[in-house]
Amino acid sequence: MGFTKRELVQFFDELTGFISEEKQSKAKILIRGFILDFEKSYKYEDAVLQKDVPYVPPYYISAMPQSLQEEIRRKMTAKLTELGEYSPEKVEHMMHFKIYDLKELIDIKDYVKWADEEIYRDFAKKLAASR
Repeated sequence: MGFTKRELVQFFDELTGFISEEKQSKAKILIRGFILDFEKSYKYEDAVLQKDVPYVPPYYISAMPQSLQEEIRRKMTAKLTELGEYSPEKVEHMMHFKIYDLKELIDIKDYVKWADEEIYRDFAKKLAASR
């Protein structure tokens, strides 16, 4: 059973609730270090850009519904044109990013909300299946 980064963080946060307050801050630092080291060794970012990856987390634009992808593409095209940096290749390249990576370019609030709801829905399904 695989976990997203968000699910791991939630799991570890719940675990830290069981230890004393004076040790919680140390535990949180150790957990963040673990997650950063894990991400570096796992290289998930590289895997997502390749074909035939079995699971793409919902915070990647390519995992979002087609209608959201088209809306993001239109907004990016308009913003890049406004900045004088538009090229079709650049837009296509950016469509492989995480939605969080575009926060400086477009308003991502609605897309992040969708991704968070999707992650929660997946987590709830996994939790229900484990009972």
